[in-house]
Amino acid sequence: MNLKNLSPQDYEKIFDQIIELKINDDEIKNFLLDLNSQNLPTNAFIGAVASLKKRMKHISAPENAIDVCGTGGDKLNTLNISTAVCFVVAASGIPVAKHGNKAISSQSGSADIFSELGVKISSDISEIEKNLREKNLCFLFAPFFHEALKNVAAIRKSLAVPTIFNFLGPLLNPANTESQLIGVSRKDVMKKMAKVVVSHQSSVVGNNKRSTVDRRPLTYIVHGFDGMDEISLCSDSYLLRIEDGKIFDEEIINPEKFGFKKVALEALRGADPKHNAEKLLALLDGEKSAYRDIVVLNSAFALQLAEKVKKIETGVELAKSMIDGGMVKKVLESLRFSSTAA
Repeated sequence: MNLKNLSPQDYEKIFDQIIELKINDDEIKNFLLDLNSQNLPTNAFIGAVASLKKRMKHISAPENAIDVCGTGGDKLNTLNISTAVCFVVAASGIPVAKHGNKAISSQSGSADIFSELGVKISSDISEIEKNLREKNLCFLFAPFFHEALKNVAAIRKSLAVPTIFNFLGPLLNPANTESQLIGVSRKDVMKKMAKVVVSHQSSVVGNNKRSTVDRRPLTYIVHGFDGMDEISLCSDSYLLRIEDGKIFDEEIINPEKFGFKKVALEALRGADPKHNAEKLLALLDGEKSAYRDIVVLNSAFALQLAEKVKKIETGVELAKSMIDGGMVKKVLESLRFSSTAA
């Protein structure tokens, strides 16, 4: 079968059958491997997301909420960058609905870090929504919101290779955030994911969802030249901007343009959750490091897409001032308090 000829609706029906286990394990494995061999067709992304969105649990979120989330899978074992960024962005007053999971291809995922920092991983939707409203940050643990994926977990594990499922997380935020900073571990997947974002933004505009906030849905998809699913500090990075249902020409981000020195990957290398959490705490306490620099750089882009700042340079200065002023650490402390009080 030439999978590239299938429509998004065809793929949605196939993923419905997969998730409901209406076809056998071998057929599912062969289908997923066929998708890999045909370079993950764009329509497969659109159909898979449509199928999974029908089944995911949702939360209510402020209209200006954003997500900062990577696909993972870059195998670079860096410190937790997007997790640190979400604390910085939340400190600026922008609600962050952080979607994530435990480590899969790295040693420490976002869920591992939140737990190590003493933040409760909650499945209570009212508690999650309250944190987002009052603390400007909540963590959305993917397995709680996408229970349907349990059905294919063993099949995915048995394949022992990444499949399309490894790229879907950032496209399935339970808060349906209109704006996101999405990191991708494969450059060839960027435009495919962008087309899924376009279909979401178009439906938002068509449904006139935005009633009280006069802002356009804006998403950045980024990928480092070194393969990092973040805006890299070790090399330049690609950026795709999606705004009001349109994909703009690819841009190149050079960190040196914003006053940062490029570093060797070793300067950002992470380890287990305890180690990574200690580094994150040191960052929040004002320690100067390459880790701080990459978090500030990514935060600046997140602040721009959230329309908190117009220029990246302004976002860089704002992120630094919030870290040094202790506002970022206060976000963490407020979540720690709420988790122990709960």
